[in-house]
Amino acid sequence: MRKTDSYYLKNASLRFKLFSTAVIFFSIALLAWSWYISLTVLKFHRPSNMCVLLGDDLWALAHYKSGLYGMLFFFQAVAYGGIFVTSRVLFQRTSLRRRMKKLLLLAAMLLVVLDQLIWAASPFIRFAQETVGYVGLASAVALIALTIPPLFQMWFYKRWPNPKPARVVIVGGGFAGVYAALGLDKKLGYHRHLEITVIDKKNFFLFPPLLPSAATGTIEMPQVTQSYRRIFETTNIHYKKATVTSIDPAKQIVRMHVHLEGEDMARESGAAEVDLAYDYLILAPGSTNQTFNTPGAEEHAIFVKELKDAILIRNRIIDCFERAAVVEDETIRRELLRFAVVGGGPTGIEIATEIQDLIHEVLLKRYPEISKEHPEVSVIQSGPQVLPGWPDSVVRHTTAQLQKLGVKLVLNNRVMEVRHNAVVLKDGPPVSTRSILWCAGVKPSPLLAACGVPLDKSGRIPVGADLRPTGYENIFVLGDCALFMDEKTGKPLPPLGQVAFQQGDHTAMNLARILCGEPAEPFKYFNFGALVSVGEHYAAVDLLGIKLTGFIGWFVWRTLYLAKMIGLSTKIRIMTDWTLDLLIERSIAVIDETPHSASDEPMHS
Repeated sequence: MRKTDSYYLKNASLRFKLFSTAVIFFSIALLAWSWYISLTVLKFHRPSNMCVLLGDDLWALAHYKSGLYGMLFFFQAVAYGGIFVTSRVLFQRTSLRRRMKKLLLLAAMLLVVLDQLIWAASPFIRFAQETVGYVGLASAVALIALTIPPLFQMWFYKRWPNPKPARVVIVGGGFAGVYAALGLDKKLGYHRHLEITVIDKKNFFLFPPLLPSAATGTIEMPQVTQSYRRIFETTNIHYKKATVTSIDPAKQIVRMHVHLEGEDMARESGAAEVDLAYDYLILAPGSTNQTFNTPGAEEHAIFVKELKDAILIRNRIIDCFERAAVVEDETIRRELLRFAVVGGGPTGIEIATEIQDLIHEVLLKRYPEISKEHPEVSVIQSGPQVLPGWPDSVVRHTTAQLQKLGVKLVLNNRVMEVRHNAVVLKDGPPVSTRSILWCAGVKPSPLLAACGVPLDKSGRIPVGADLRPTGYENIFVLGDCALFMDEKTGKPLPPLGQVAFQQGDHTAMNLARILCGEPAEPFKYFNFGALVSVGEHYAAVDLLGIKLTGFIGWFVWRTLYLAKMIGLSTKIRIMTDWTLDLLIERSIAVIDETPHSASDEPMHS
């Protein structure tokens, strides 16, 4: 079933546009004329403060020229009605969210009704006489404001010339996939021959940079997610919840599996397998956890990549404190209260410091049975420093802050094995712990092995300057799965969020150009810098060459992440959670008892 056209005004007929615009401007002119007559019919030499003088003039008109007063009241009602009805019809067809439309329409309607009531009461009630000008001005501005989005979308949006039908399928709903879909929809809009479809195994967009905060309760779990159907509400993008199992570039088909009840019956009938044809494919299934074939890592480590991982981490930390508060064996107690983070990159640093803050700011106050010397958070890094590849000054400040917080750094040491109660290191004794958090890197989605496109030895797909593999003109590969050589450094771009959303934006622009018969342009990556939170009210930021640390860096860190969140409601909820975290203690209730399993779902999209 086709979606409702979210860009009706953009593709409306010229007759509809001209008629609607004419009604709006005629109504505005009639409204302005009624005000002009009301202010000038008695005295032409009066001052220009119309809001103050309108009530006096209406009182005089009602008492001395009642016929003219009635005519003006009628014409103003007609003007308001023309603007409101026309703008309402048009405004309902704009590509704005439903709640925003209802809120703005309700506000405008209440102002109009209030203005008409005060206008009618101004000859008799002093308060109405004093406020009629201000209420009238507010209602007029509100109604005119309703006409701006429709007029803009009718006359200033670029329309796709429709050279030929196009089916665009986007595999993966991460940064790259979502930005590509939204960018393409914004540039081309709705057309009956254009289909944009996003496929992902989850029905929500996840914002990974804030997972450590969600895992430790700084913000609530749902705030790091946003439903795809809500994101695409004001667009003409289709969303399908399914797991892509293979891709056939020759037949231009994406094969996906839909998880149904009674999988055995569905598998026999083939009902759970669905094929989706495409003309253009954007491949951005993301990545999965990189364990470097470390024995026991998949079975015993907790990863920091998905929402369920954040839930598991939160429950594990609290549950370890609950158990440690009961057991009497000192060895087991120390195992329960020791948290080992494998990987000294930004994710590892942030989750380590968030856990440290949770322990010392919340948990130790609620568990008097536990001494503050018992909990220990350590970061294990194979290289000589944390944040490898970062500017020396940022690394130096970050290291100093970690030491100040009491986070133990284990550098120049590699994890050789992960056990259920220990991390075995290359040098030194094993680290006894019941909580091993793995943040040591990512690898491309295993879906790439079933996509029919040649892979590099790293498992990624080599792409050219326009992000298309050689010999595949209708396939774009983005994000963590693309092996793109940066012309400035001569090295592949790292699997970072800012790489993904820049490639998504650029691919949307390129695909729009191709669909309009124009050549694609090469992708050029711009490195904005990097940022990492290092505990409460402290962050290290390297932004456009400007290095910030401490509270200012922390403020910039939060501001930038907030700006990248999709959806105004999500941003408001996150700001609310951050504010409440300063005033109200976090919950320490275990919210989910579901055991973790690495094989719950396929790792690819």
